[in-house]
Amino acid sequence: MATKNTKKNKFLTKLILTLISVVFGLLLAEGVARIFLDPVDYLKPRKIEDEILGFKLGPNSGGHDSWGYRNRSVPDRADIVAIGDSHTYGISAKASDTWPSFLEKLSGEKTYNLSLPGYGPVEYYYLLKNKAFDLDPSVVVVGLYFGNDLLDTYKSVYNNEYWKHLRRAGFQSDEIVKNKEVEVDKFSYKLRHFLPGNSIVYRIISSSVIGDELRQLRRIYQGEDIIMFEQKQYNIQTGFMPAVRLRALDLNLASVREGLRISLDLIDKMNMLCKEKNTEFLVVLIPTKESVYSDFIGNNSSLPSAEIIDELLANESEVRKLVINHLDNNDIAFVSVVDALRGRTRYEQLYPKNYGTHSNKNGYRIIAADISQYLFEKSAN
Repeated sequence: MATKNTKKNKFLTKLILTLISVVFGLLLAEGVARIFLDPVDYLKPRKIEDEILGFKLGPNSGGHDSWGYRNRSVPDRADIVAIGDSHTYGISAKASDTWPSFLEKLSGEKTYNLSLPGYGPVEYYYLLKNKAFDLDPSVVVVGLYFGNDLLDTYKSVYNNEYWKHLRRAGFQSDEIVKNKEVEVDKFSYKLRHFLPGNSIVYRIISSSVIGDELRQLRRIYQGEDIIMFEQKQYNIQTGFMPAVRLRALDLNLASVREGLRISLDLIDKMNMLCKEKNTEFLVVLIPTKESVYSDFIGNNSSLPSAEIIDELLANESEVRKLVINHLDNNDIAFVSVVDALRGRTRYEQLYPKNYGTHSNKNGYRIIAADISQYLFEKSAN
């Protein structure tokens, strides 16, 4: 009996020591990670419900600044303020590798990134009016992403009474699009987001290739159509979700057409606000990943969902034309970066090698270079 108890005690002792070692190792790894890595590139920030914006980020949450944006701090003044969604925020890249960060390096002008994933032209307008001018910028650059901004605008306006003045009288949509509710104050939400919001080590593991594969499998299980593409001659390997993008660009849908109308109206309003403040206003037209690789996936019957891809590309091309015509007719400056991105697809990987829709640092660098060149040429004239 004594022998059994002794063995049991030894086992428990080893187990406890092992657990202590694991915990100590993880804490040590976390400490080292926080010394060498920037928390804003890894930690998931805390969301706060907002009646006007839908949500915002908590001050200084997840390495973000006191306003809740992806900067080290809020400066007294910024020469350039960049406003946009996740493609300006810089998902898929470090904070130092977003296009606003590259723009600062290329132009030598202090640039503040006033962007959040999930925002659209409605939120851009609000941020310009209520935040951007506090930094007394010389230039405001708004990133308009064709992949979801039109639909995001429609959802914000028709799901939030604050923006009802932007609705068109008598408008009836062919579909009801509801914003996904974010229950940020519930205990279950806080529990699920504790590790992502507090552990760099956890985020490194969950954001690894294994994490990407699991997320991709989950999307496929949920019925999303993911097309993996490889072109060995130019070392292209990436994935696409054309059906998802088409739902946000299909001009046959009244919701998309209404989102386009409101977006253009808000761009006009932003332009007028900047004129009143003697601030230069520039719109950057950011294409979908599918459009960037259209030379390879367009009119390619060998691909699954080839018809959907072609329909998406046709709709995006038409939307781009409509937007550019509107900007030209209203004398609003813009930069369309699709050609610059397409021109580099044969020479470097511009997006992650998965289904992700956001550029990597190479793509963001190209976007920034196009913007910087425009600003340089304009200042030289």
